[in-house]
Amino acid sequence: MYTCKYARLFEKGGRNTEHTLKAVLFDFDGTIADTGRGIINCVKKVLKDNAIEEKDESRLRYFIGPPLVVSFRHLFGLDEDTAQEYVRQYRVYYSQGGMYELDLYGGIPETLERIRAAGPVMGIASSKPGVYLQALLEHLGIAPYFSCISAPELGTVNPPKRELIAAAMEKLNVRPEECVMVGDRFFDIEGGAQAGVRTIGAAYGYGGRAEMEEYNATWVAETTTEIAELIEKL
Repeated sequence: MYTCKYARLFEKGGRNTEHTLKAVLFDFDGTIADTGRGIINCVKKVLKDNAIEEKDESRLRYFIGPPLVVSFRHLFGLDEDTAQEYVRQYRVYYSQGGMYELDLYGGIPETLERIRAAGPVMGIASSKPGVYLQALLEHLGIAPYFSCISAPELGTVNPPKRELIAAAMEKLNVRPEECVMVGDRFFDIEGGAQAGVRTIGAAYGYGGRAEMEEYNATWVAETTTEIAELIEKL
């Protein structure tokens, strides 16, 4: 159903067993990278191909983070089969170049370096297919920071976020109380709570502070630097 691969512990420093926090999991879209431009452009192409007019483009921001099939069904009232077909069309455009229409959030490399220095291992828990994630992490030059990618296989049904988080913890051999989930949408915060882990809401992403507080994120970070500061204190 999903993959959690590329697992390894960093040889330099390893795991700091003196810390109660042993692992930090990140969402990708809206947390590590601003992927909105590419995602929205691909969605607009699918809508055009299917003669669907969306006058309020701001609604398309909903696609950034949640599983695509959920977004198509939620925003346009599609049945499951039609939504899955739209996802297939979307992925054609996405793989042809839309995936690279993104920007790394400012301070992310420095934040990842500070977390690695603090001791915890890091992983990705995302609804984006793993094959895309690995390619994008390498494209952005940050793949070496992550010990695990927990994500759906391309073309499979998206598992709930709690399952992706649980799979990452199992691969990294950590307990829920030793893990923190960082994400920008309610799926990340809610999924983290269901998996029993503490959460950091990335308020600079697509959900904003209000959504993070509504879903009771353990902490809310306004910047990537604040994420590093929180992790260092844990």
